Amino acid sequence: MQSAGWLSISTEGFAAMNAARPAEHLIKELVQNAFDSFVEGQPGRIELRYGSQTEGFVVECADNGSGISNLGDLRVVYLTHKTDSHLKRGRFGRGFKEALCIAEQARVTSGDQQLEFLLENGERVTRQGVVSDMGTGTRVWMRMPWPAETRDRLDAYFAQFLVPEGIELVVNGERISARAVEHRVEANITTELYDAIGQSWKKPSRTTAIHLVRTQPGETATIYEMGIPVAAVDWNMPYHCDVQQRVPMNPNRDAVASGYPVMLHVACLPRLLEVMDESAVKDDWVGTAGRRCESNVQKRIIEQRAFGENIARSVPRMGERHFDEDARELGVQVVNTAQASGGFRDMLRVFVPSAQEVVKRDEIAKAERAGSDGFSIATAKEAGDLRQHWLERQGGADRVGRCLEFAVWFCQQLVDTCPGRENRVSGQLTLNHQVGVTLYAHWSVTNVLTLALDQPCFWQEPMGPEALQTLIHEAAHALNMHHGLEFRQEVERLAGVAASLMLLRGPEIRERFSDLLDGEHHRDGFGAGLRRLANLSTIKS
Repeated sequence: MQSAGWLSISTEGFAAMNAARPAEHLIKELVQNAFDSFVEGQPGRIELRYGSQTEGFVVECADNGSGISNLGDLRVVYLTHKTDSHLKRGRFGRGFKEALCIAEQARVTSGDQQLEFLLENGERVTRQGVVSDMGTGTRVWMRMPWPAETRDRLDAYFAQFLVPEGIELVVNGERISARAVEHRVEANITTELYDAIGQSWKKPSRTTAIHLVRTQPGETATIYEMGIPVAAVDWNMPYHCDVQQRVPMNPNRDAVASGYPVMLHVACLPRLLEVMDESAVKDDWVGTAGRRCESNVQKRIIEQRAFGENIARSVPRMGERHFDEDARELGVQVVNTAQASGGFRDMLRVFVPSAQEVVKRDEIAKAERAGSDGFSIATAKEAGDLRQHWLERQGGADRVGRCLEFAVWFCQQLVDTCPGRENRVSGQLTLNHQVGVTLYAHWSVTNVLTLALDQPCFWQEPMGPEALQTLIHEAAHALNMHHGLEFRQEVERLAGVAASLMLLRGPEIRERFSDLLDGEHHRDGFGAGLRRLANLSTIKS
């Protein structure tokens, strides 16, 4: 049986629509139809051959799938007897016709049917007939108007295919090896379905599997539709993203719908975090996707991956307060959110405290510790617990009492030089009992100096470098409760005051606190402390 024309629409018009499409995208349609012809879970084989022959550039694709019941339907664009499914790659019978309209000649055989597309006397004709039954499957033969070098492009393209499990794909005699799936992700994402009643394409969401397959050297990470490459996945990870359902695409099926890569990023990010290093997590796509992830994923990105755990958000200077500098003094990494991309900036604001919050929290904690855990020497003597143990360990009540007396006297001399400051300094003791937390000293807003009984510097060398430097630091809080530029300037000023005090009033100090300077070691400590004060007073920030 012979019919005029190849398709039931203008073949030339349809050819004009597809003329600009790359050869690999047209031949892909033949392989795609072959993939769709296999029943899920059943093994199958596809053999694809192409290259220049005597009659021109020939393409032949054969499979052992379900075959075609009526070859005549191949002539009708958009006609299919299959129920549309988001688990099929083909879109209503377009693929074969798009390749056919470019061909110079073609032939399709399935079972005992054969349909030929010929040029006779300059006119396109089709001839359908009966042949010896070839068994299961379909065989497509086409002669294309392409140069010989087209083969190289096709070779490179089909080498990228991710062959589905149970399917054997052989290209020009070489089997395309299946690749291992390193990670499987389940996600509810957009797909494509045809609404026969409304006669329109819909984009519903369906739950599907996403296979993450490691890229090979020289490959770009790509979005795949059930094994067929579609478009770049736009991330810095060495994985292809093989979606096991239809991917929403443009009419030519060579670009994904807007926003679809981000949808994949959001779905895969929780799994990829397990294998990402710090530099990978800081990439912009992670911030964009992370903003749309669940809160536990966002916390992992911020705290465990991109910035670390001990962090705070930078805040502007507030009057005399430099909260960023105060936070750094506490060993906290201060992050400038203005330099972070939008997604990271949003997550930082939600999950990371500001430098001001960190500093205020630390000040409150130290004040509470100094206040609630503070005790006097008399209390320690009578306690009969760890406080008494440490009192004896540091030389006894008399020794500790004299050292505390010197510390209070010394700080009082410094505070008296602060303009408008006439408050009296008092002293008390505390103990460190929290694992990982060490408090040397604390200065309260009411000028109470608290020293840790378990820190030897105050009791073994009360006039040594470490003790004097700490006391000057605490006395500087009488004017500035925060650590910042003004605070450091105050420390330098008081260091000069202290050096002058120890030098000019050295004989008085030796006489008044002679019991603290017994022995050559303590006298050497006094000299070392004086030298440290002189150095501190000359340091400029």
